[in-house]
Amino acid sequence: MLRVLKSELIRLIRPSFIAGGIGGMAAFGAISTVIGFAAAGKSGAGPGQYIPTEAALAAPDGYAAGLMLAANLIGIITLSFWAIATASDYSTGLIRLLAQAEPRRWRLIVGKVLALTLYTLVGTLAATLAAYATAQVCALVFDVSTAAWTDVAPTLLESFRNLALSASVWGVLGLVIALLTQSSGVAVAVGIGYLVVFENMIVAVVSDASDWLLGATLTALAAGGTPGISFESALQLGAAYLVGGILIAIVVMHFREITY
Repeated sequence: MLRVLKSELIRLIRPSFIAGGIGGMAAFGAISTVIGFAAAGKSGAGPGQYIPTEAALAAPDGYAAGLMLAANLIGIITLSFWAIATASDYSTGLIRLLAQAEPRRWRLIVGKVLALTLYTLVGTLAATLAAYATAQVCALVFDVSTAAWTDVAPTLLESFRNLALSASVWGVLGLVIALLTQSSGVAVAVGIGYLVVFENMIVAVVSDASDWLLGATLTALAAGGTPGISFESALQLGAAYLVGGILIAIVVMHFREITY
């Protein structure tokens, strides 16, 4: 297992993945924080249900308020890079060498998930720290009181935990779709299309479905709970989606004929 994990990490530690993935997450964390401060209290500014109020920015956890704006964008980045890392094994023919080197194919999936999870943790940590640093500057620019910003470490850890959990489920979704289709482009299109468009159509027809659908679960995870879904329920649903996705990936990998 350690050999598989090391192999995956070596392929992930390259400039394009670090700059595009981890750097992209950090950039969105910073940009979304700027937008949150600039649009606070303004009606019709962006996705209004997520724009923090001026009172929320001045609250003890106000420096992390902008992260909620970035949650879906960071999720999309995570889904994309998990899908690319999975589909590239097939497009390059590397999967054949991997399967020959490790006949127990479930280890290939578990090793890839572990490596990509570490990658996601680093990326979401970078996004959290970038959001915090940006909030300090924005508070001065937009004249937001920081008197209540005292107990920083626990709030940042909680924000990082929630964002990392949500992003990891996004990533497993990308991995499963890429494994089924063997195409990163299809995985990204299907994943984003389902969560952004199709799920909203389902909710419009069956309103109660929002309590257990994947998109609502990811939102609740990133936010630490919503009025419709508590954090505990979101955590249970997220774990079910994550484990279910990994099991599907293992089954597909086990029975797939690899002739590339």
